[in-house]
Amino acid sequence: MDVVCNDKGVLFIEASATGVTVEELAKDEVSGHFEGIPAKLVEDLAQCGDYDISTIPWSFDAPLFIIQVTELSCGGICISVKFNHQLLDGAGTWNFVKSWAEVCCGKSMSLKPVVVETPPCIAVSDDHPTDFELPAGFGRACNADLLKLSTKSTSQSAEYDMKCFAFKKEMIQKMKLENPGFSSFQLLTSFIWSRVNAARDLKDDETTTLVFAANCRGRIKTVPKGFVGMAVVYDHVSTKVSSLRAQGNELRNGADLLKKKIGDLLTEEGAGLYSKAVSSGDRGFTAFPQSKMETALIVGSSFYFPVFEDFGFGKPVGMTLVRPSDDSKLYYFPGKEEGDVVAYIGLTSHAMRKLSFPQKVWSSQPREIHVQWPVLEHDDLRQLAAQQRQEVLKLFNELKQAGTLSEHLGGCMIDLLGRAGGFEEAERVVAP
Repeated sequence: MDVVCNDKGVLFIEASATGVTVEELAKDEVSGHFEGIPAKLVEDLAQCGDYDISTIPWSFDAPLFIIQVTELSCGGICISVKFNHQLLDGAGTWNFVKSWAEVCCGKSMSLKPVVVETPPCIAVSDDHPTDFELPAGFGRACNADLLKLSTKSTSQSAEYDMKCFAFKKEMIQKMKLENPGFSSFQLLTSFIWSRVNAARDLKDDETTTLVFAANCRGRIKTVPKGFVGMAVVYDHVSTKVSSLRAQGNELRNGADLLKKKIGDLLTEEGAGLYSKAVSSGDRGFTAFPQSKMETALIVGSSFYFPVFEDFGFGKPVGMTLVRPSDDSKLYYFPGKEEGDVVAYIGLTSHAMRKLSFPQKVWSSQPREIHVQWPVLEHDDLRQLAAQQRQEVLKLFNELKQAGTLSEHLGGCMIDLLGRAGGFEEAERVVAP
């Protein structure tokens, strides 16, 4: 794609929304994500002028970037961003927005955008058979069909639902502590993958596939961190559900598959394989992982994007997706609190009703927590417990609510509370 730099490439819309307030938008908030905004209001806050961008790829006369700034009646503002995904990926877009804000504030760009005339391409193949053999598990898909699958709105079908799920920083840290050697992405994605499989009632002999995109910036020497454009490679892991659930270590088994695949993918050799696929033909078709949508989960976006950074007018209070995901989609974004993660998950309505995230399965291996209490006489221990009763009770309830309370530690705390006020009262206070 050749990019002609002129003012026709960007559409900037200014608008006002009478009677719309931040409070109204935030009625159904999930860690800073406003998932309950009516679809019509979302469309009004994220217009695209007279251009029709419902077809993929966008028409040639459509802008590459569409920005709308809407003043709300409460004095707040809403900024919507739409971009041509053939030109930019998520990381490139957020770097552009951040750089734009820094320039407007009179600051130096923290990561200067880098435009490379002949960037390494990774996805496009031709529409005729070639002698090049695609990687195992990959097929040839028409770009238009592929992008339609990636961006179709749930409003087009009543069969699908999209919901936000928040994962607290402490929850993710606990997963990493109990499963050392894995990244937050590997563990959280494995966890969600396993729960989606369960919600779909997948049988042990069925094959399940996880498709993901890996950002090459700063990992491949030919792709600098500030690279502008598409710098992601797609890959996947497929396995029998029984293998994923083997030995009751579903969390670790899934993370193992992801870790190995990402390690193999983000190498010069791995990226070169995709470059070879691209250079083997014309435009129009893409090398993309083959998967059965009913048993696959496609992961996009990132919880490292600077969504809640201060762009010059205060920290954002919330965000939402303009196009919700449909079946088999998972989009990550950061939560409002630093370190939190929000996942937008799209599934069939039947599966969504069954989707849940029991927090007691975070650890792939059961671990006992041994607590050593000081050796004290009975009266001394009773007095100590009485002094600390409220603190112990508060800690107990916090651990219990977070699902991080082991039976052993719980027993010790019940014992301590019991010494302070009688075991009967202790058991009543901490009963499920």
